[in-house]
Amino acid sequence: MEFALVAPVFLVMVLATIDFGGYFGARLSVENAARSGDRVATVQPYTSYSGSAIVTAVTSNANVALVPSTWDVDCAWSGNFLLPSSYPPFTFPTDKTACIGIWYFELTGSGAPWLCGQWSVSSQTFTWWSSAGVSGAKDGGCVTAPTGSYQGDLVVVGVGYRFSPLTPLPAIAPTALTTYGETQLLEEQ
Repeated sequence: MEFALVAPVFLVMVLATIDFGGYFGARLSVENAARSGDRVATVQPYTSYSGSAIVTAVTSNANVALVPSTWDVDCAWSGNFLLPSSYPPFTFPTDKTACIGIWYFELTGSGAPWLCGQWSVSSQTFTWWSSAGVSGAKDGGCVTAPTGSYQGDLVVVGVGYRFSPLTPLPAIAPTALTTYGETQLLEEQ
């Protein structure tokens, strides 16, 4: 009789612990994937950027998150600037499980870094913006080699992932199961 009363509570606690461990593992995997992709992006020579190489680094390091084998969803940057007050700085469609975002920000020396380029995972192409925020040709200062006192540009790689729990208990707050990994590094080449 006592076992019948205690067993459901114990089972829920065990399954909730397993779900928490799975979510935590997925979160670490997503953060590691973003860090690995950003490292690849920063050491590529500025004359031959390859978004595909960055995506490969991300996918090979996102194994714990059980993300799809093909990443074809772009994370969408929120706004035109890199602001420390906005987190997460990017979003992705609610009907998708995962996304990758690769953004380039121009460092101007004063003010917030502005978005000057983005690699699209879905179309496999770069999009460039001028300082006025107009889409088109690559701005002369975006994605250029560091020289003299100029430190280079900032590369941001973001990965978003929605964790699928084993039990229905965490599904009470589904937005709490969305995790983001984002890394910002200065270009090195």
